This record gives sequence, C-alpha cells and structure tokens, in this order.
Amino acid sequence: MAISNSTLKAGTILDSGDTRYRIVDVLGQGGFGITYLAMGEFKKGNVTTEGKFAIKEHFPSAFCSREGNDVRPKDDKTTEYGKSKADFVAEARKLHDMGCENDNIVKVNELFEANGTAYYVMQYINGVSLTSYVESRGRLSYKEAVELLAPIVDAVGFLHKARINHLDIKPDNIMLHEGFEGKVPVLIDFGLSVHFKKNGDKTSPKGVMGVSEGYSPLEQYAGIKEFNPATDIYSLAATFVYALTGLAPKGAAELKLADVRAALSRVAGPEAVDGLCKALNKSYEDRTASIGAFKADLGLAGGGTVTEVITVDDEKKARTRKMMLIGACAVAIVLLCALLRFGCSGGGAFEEPEVNCVEVVEEVPVLPAEALEPEVQEETPPAKEPEQAPQEDVKPQSNVKRGELPLGYGVWSGGIRGGKPDGKGRLDFSTAHRVDPSTGYEAKAGDYFIATYDRGSLISGKLYDGTTGELIKTIIP
Repeated sequence: MAISNSTLKAGTILDSGDTRYRIVDVLGQGGFGITYLAMGEFKKGNVTTEGKFAIKEHFPSAFCSREGNDVRPKDDKTTEYGKSKADFVAEARKLHDMGCENDNIVKVNELFEANGTAYYVMQYINGVSLTSYVESRGRLSYKEAVELLAPIVDAVGFLHKARINHLDIKPDNIMLHEGFEGKVPVLIDFGLSVHFKKNGDKTSPKGVMGVSEGYSPLEQYAGIKEFNPATDIYSLAATFVYALTGLAPKGAAELKLADVRAALSRVAGPEAVDGLCKALNKSYEDRTASIGAFKADLGLAGGGTVTEVITVDDEKKARTRKMMLIGACAVAIVLLCALLRFGCSGGGAFEEPEVNCVEVVEEVPVLPAEALEPEVQEETPPAKEPEQAPQEDVKPQSNVKRGELPLGYGVWSGGIRGGKPDGKGRLDFSTAHRVDPSTGYEAKAGDYFIATYDRGSLISGKLYDGTTGELIKTIIP
C-alpha cells in the first residue's frame, strides 16, 4: 500500500475537545480519506489512561491539499470538497448509529472538526483483514468461510433494512479480531455507502463514487442511483469466492460463471455453488434480490445445513482422528473407573457417571482447509468408488417461471414462483390499488409498475402513468 507524503506526521496531536489523540502511524489511505492508528489519552475519575483508536481523516486528494497540518480545498474544487465533507460527516453519523446496534459493524466513538477538515474516531480492530487471513493460511473450507462471513451477511441485511447500500464489500474491508468465542468479523469502510429515503432519494448528495475491481457489479460502474440490495449481494458472493479459492474474482465484465462453477465445485456442495453463481449474474434483474434469499440459497437461513465436499484424503484423516478419539476415550474410562474404585472408598454419595464413547466420536471437528488443497498424484490409488457426474455439470434447479399472473387488480408479467411475483417484471393495474402497504401509495387503473419482487414481497419499483408513460413515483418499502 503506497502512502503519500500528504499524511499527518507521527506525533501530531488531535484534540477533539473531550480526548487528546496522538498519531502513531498510517493504517491506510484511499482517494477519499486517510486512516491513522492513534493513542488516545482520557481520564476516568482521577486516573489517566491510554487506548488505541483508528481515526479517519476526510482527505479527498482530488479536491484538496495539505499545508502543514491544515487541509485546504483546491481553488476550483471548493464545491466538490464541501459535498465530499458532507458525505463524510453523514457516513460517521450513520456508522455511529449502526455500530451501536450491530457488533459486526465498525463502531464510531466521536466526530469532530480540526485542521480545516473532519475526523471520526473508530474502535481499533487488533486483527487482520480477510485478505491477509486467506493469504497467510490458504483458501478456506466452505464451513469456515460460512462461519466467518455469515455474520457479515447478517450485518449487510441489517444495513438494507435501513435502506443503506454499503457498495464496497470486499475481503480488505472485513477485519477479523479475536473475541470471547473466537474470531469476530467486522465490516469497515463506509466511504462509498449511500443511504436512501423511502421515496428513493439519497439522504446526502454523495459527491464521490467508486468501484472495487472484482467485487463491484456492472451497474455500479455507471453509478448507483437507487437502493438495490442485489448490488451488495454481488460483492458478498465475490467475497465468498475469494475466501474459498484464495483468488480474487475477475472484473464483472470478464467474469464467467462457468469458470466460477468449476472453481467452487471441489469445495462446496451443488446448492451453494448454484446460490453463489446466481448472486454473481451480470444483470441485477437475474441476480439474487434480497439477503434473505441469498441466505436460503447458501443454506444459512434457519440454521440450514452446510454441505461440504470431502476428498478421499480427507476421509483417511477423519478415520485417523476417530481412532485417536476412541483410544483417548478408552483411556479416560479406565482412569475414571480406577478413581471411582480406589480413590472414593466410603463415598457412597457418588455414583459412577455414564460415559458414552459413541457420542464423543461422532462430534468430529470439521477438517482443516489444508485438506482441500489439490492432491498430488498418489502412487497407490484409493479403493475405487462408484463414479459420479462432475459437480460442474450440475445445473441450478429453479422454481421461477416467466409468464402472466392474474392478481385480481391487475396482471403481472415476469417471474413467477409459488403463485407470486418473483424477480423483475411489469404489473398492469386494471383497477385502483395500493402499490405497497408500507407506503400507502395507490395506483390508478391503467397505470403500470416496473418492479422487482422476492417471492411476492416488493423490493423496489417505479410506477408510471399508463397514458403519458411518465414516471409517477419510485417506491421502496
């Protein structure tokens, strides 16, 4: 990561009014801001203590420059700098609210202005990014990928309920730190995020947009103008692909689903492969439309079963581990019986506990990711098992059909699943009808609605006047 000479120097003091922060190092720098590691000095009663924090400075390099510690907008970029700063402040406030309610979203402690720009103070995550984690240990097993990323999927669903598109989900922006019960994934960097109102408008001007090659879908390259969960779902699926293969996906224009399917078929079951490929469709109209559907496709909803492909070598390792557990269990029983017979004489109040070795043996830990690495040719091949068709030949099973569906108040033309609209389509109203209960807006007879549904639930849509063809209203429940 290249760091420019426009950053604050180590030792610089930032005073928020409540806390003094001393810059220690630069953690990262992008086109919109600079993130620093800082030590904060604060008092609790009569005790002064220090703690580590991450501080993000508003510094859009295309619009400003630094003079000493001060940040100044360039002469012809004053307006752009002002809009960018407004976005930065809105980002900090959103993060503060979101982080307070979700442990997998980075937490913001305070926001303040100094040196002609704005800063917000975040929790310092003493861990590694998902990128570094995979680089250091190799690609993950499907089970471990699910364990690390399922909380991030839920966090994105939490953002979508608030009509927020993150727009920069990628392995670099998922940090892993050690929590009380293992690794805790945290979603960071909301620099590209956009918050939409119910009428479809953005809550801030959002003067700066961007993409991350390999993790941003095609529609993001043209600029996001309306709330669309499918955009973040593409990025989540691409992140899964990286975790499972150890390789960054190709850009959205070059990505081929056949290649993705072939790469994933060794480490994930056919349903999960189908689900990830559906979420990576080039057209968002054909892509998974909601976080709920994405979880269902990957077996994450309602404690769904995780399917993992196990190789012959994996089975050998599993049998070895079982034999070791059986041996350990037998030794434990012998020792326990000896203690009960010789160490507790006269202790009639103690009863011999039941020990069930079978239950212990069945609780075999999931095999490590190393077991799924490509195998070197063996001199002595394992016993032959019945041949199965290659996983990549398995085609997705879909219950979605396209056609017309009479609804009483109009006719839906598009995707249909279980007798309900599903996916992209058009609804022509034959009578006046409320478009969506949550908005209360009513369409007239003759109006038509270009919309996206998920099993009958409206995701978003545009209502048009049937006579003039003019847009009446963008509706997002």
